[in-house]
Amino acid sequence: MTNEEIAQRLWAEARRLDRRDNLFRIRAYRRAAEVVSFLRVPVVELIRLDGRASLERLPGIGESLARSIERLVATGEWGQDQKTRKAA
Repeated sequence: MTNEEIAQRLWAEARRLDRRDNLFRIRAYRRAAEVVSFLRVPVVELIRLDGRASLERLPGIGESLARSIERLVATGEWGQDQKTRKAA
C-alpha cells in the first residue's frame, strides 16, 4: 500500500466524519493525511523498521491513528471498519 493510498483513505475518513463528528477529530485525520502524503519514506517501510511507534513519532499522528494506519497497511481494512459495522 502506497503513502498516497493511505493518505486518500485518511482524507475519505475525514470527509465521512465531517458529517457527524467533532472538529478536533476531523482535523486530526486531515493533518495525518497531509503528513503521510508528504513523507519521503513509505509508511510500509516505517512500520517494517520500527512498528507502530514510528508512526506515533510523526507530527499529528497519535496512538489511535497509528493503530488504524497499521491495520490498514496489514489488512487493507480501515481500523474503524469493525466499529462502524457494529454500530450499524
